[in-house]
Amino acid sequence: MSRNRFMVVLGFLVVASMLLAACGQKTVTPAAVIPSAPTQPPAPTETPAPKTFVVCMAQEPADLNQFTATPLVKAAVLEALNENNGMDTRSYTYQAVWVQKVPSYADGDAKLITVDVKVGDIVYDSATDSVVTLAGDSKVTLTQADGSLLAVDFAVTPTAKTVKQSVTWKLVDGMTWEDGTPVTSDDEIFSYEIAKSPDSPIGKYNYERTESFTASDAQTFTWMSLAGYTTGTYFTDLLIAPTPRHVYGANGSHPLTVAEMMGDETFNRHTMAFGPFKISEWVPGDHITLVKNPTYYRASEGLPKVDTLIYRFIGDTNQLVAQLASGECDLGTEDSAFDSVMPAIKDYEAQGLLTAQIVAGSSFEHLDFNALPVDGYTGFAGTVKNPDGSPIFSNPEIRQAFAYCIDRQAVIDAAGGVGVLQQTYTNPTAPLYAGDANITIYPFDPAKGLALLAANGWTDTDGDGILDNGHGQKFSIVHSTKMNNMRQLTTQNIQQQLLENCKIETTISGYGTEYFDPGPDGLVYGRQFDLGEYTTSTGVEPPCNMYITNSIPNEADGWNANNDNGFSNAEFDAACTLALNTSDPTVKQQQHALAQKIFSELVPSIPLFNRAKICIVATGVEGVIMDPTANSELWNVENFDITAP
Repeated sequence: MSRNRFMVVLGFLVVASMLLAACGQKTVTPAAVIPSAPTQPPAPTETPAPKTFVVCMAQEPADLNQFTATPLVKAAVLEALNENNGMDTRSYTYQAVWVQKVPSYADGDAKLITVDVKVGDIVYDSATDSVVTLAGDSKVTLTQADGSLLAVDFAVTPTAKTVKQSVTWKLVDGMTWEDGTPVTSDDEIFSYEIAKSPDSPIGKYNYERTESFTASDAQTFTWMSLAGYTTGTYFTDLLIAPTPRHVYGANGSHPLTVAEMMGDETFNRHTMAFGPFKISEWVPGDHITLVKNPTYYRASEGLPKVDTLIYRFIGDTNQLVAQLASGECDLGTEDSAFDSVMPAIKDYEAQGLLTAQIVAGSSFEHLDFNALPVDGYTGFAGTVKNPDGSPIFSNPEIRQAFAYCIDRQAVIDAAGGVGVLQQTYTNPTAPLYAGDANITIYPFDPAKGLALLAANGWTDTDGDGILDNGHGQKFSIVHSTKMNNMRQLTTQNIQQQLLENCKIETTISGYGTEYFDPGPDGLVYGRQFDLGEYTTSTGVEPPCNMYITNSIPNEADGWNANNDNGFSNAEFDAACTLALNTSDPTVKQQQHALAQKIFSELVPSIPLFNRAKICIVATGVEGVIMDPTANSELWNVENFDITAP
């Protein structure tokens, strides 16, 4: 109480007591006023020291453009910037991230709508896995509401019933770009427009089967399929991270056409964030630095827990492990091929300097045959022909011979022994694996391999230890890959085996990230290789679409489409398409099994082994959880923390 206010109150009490006394009342003596103790200033609050988390990985991303190929190193950075595609895949299940829920038929945000189609309409033909404009003489197979297929001849039937699939998502509340602009469903529509454009290299399969992709309000957007097309993974197939239209759209601050985006430095290397972190700097060949994004929609939860996230590029795996043990790195990502240096890792782990997280993986290492070389390719696959004039690797017996000639367990042992034999493109522990009894398995048997090669005209006619076709052509191929320590070991082992076991000569050719450049100029996606090797992450659904005809990289289907093998088989296409499109779990299991059976018989690619997922965590690091089907070990990077000094 101030001194002036105290005097006023005291005066009032004195006057009151005098009046009471005058009326014969007992005099009231005011209580003594005790001065309050002086207020102590609050103890100073200690500001927590900023935390820096260092992620070390073997390669540098070529770019951060989500519309180009997304190897593991790119996915690791995109998780921090935009939480990738809005849907996590963990332990063979799906979890919503920046959409409010996983759509479902039970909740009504996924629907099958029965429609009539007629001549002139555009429909999806399940029998040929193609988009068709109905003509008066069209014969197509249309999906029905109960999941069955109906063959229709429009020369006989003027109209027919089929279904469209409708799926609706809603963005979580509070999503905001790093510049403070709200993220809206229109930004999601913008991403769809970019992906669908022929000027972006992303595969066009889902986009070609789309009737519409529209926004109904600022947070809600809906996909509608073409008549006849359905997909079993409808809740995630068309999800892709939003792109800021207010920046790159026609009326934006930095307007670009799609073709310009693909070559723009800012678009490709300084992706605008709405996730937990945003880019601060990128020093090529050394590191990318991200800092906490204050506009992150979960910032009120105290996320992310660290202030700075640094991605460092360390190509030498031994050096990377040593820096994890010394504390210079906090996390070593799975792309670093730790399986090749496990003895050193176990030694450091025994000293308490780091921890290896190892889980059965959803990625597999595979050898791909180029069965359909691009016109003009002058390598072995492009110039050597079968007796019928077809490209050499379009012959299943040639591919089967390779499967017999390679001891895959020896390849695993050479690569460090951390891997499991995988017979198809599906993880052997996955729920949708066909099972060993239902597929063709190729045991190591060089005699069978040599017999198949001889049956197709390949023997050692001049006794030099290398097969030839008797017309001056040696069986001499280039084995290419994106090189790392593990692949240096696998390629050398395969080279030795093919020569010693089956008299096939190989030349190893190693590349960096340019190995995955889009076609037509790129190596893998340009179909300009003989024998290729790389890793594919399979996720929850068996990736049979890697081998369907409409996924061959080309001008029509996109130069980033997955089927670099050029494999084409109508029965496989039909089984894979139905497996992916159906929502009936029994049909899905049966058709995936059939597709794997065909794959194993025809061997468009040789699965070498299932790669165990290994990440290394330094002492004092919390929040890192390696999951068998997560796209990256950084799936929950916002929860990463450092508790040790």
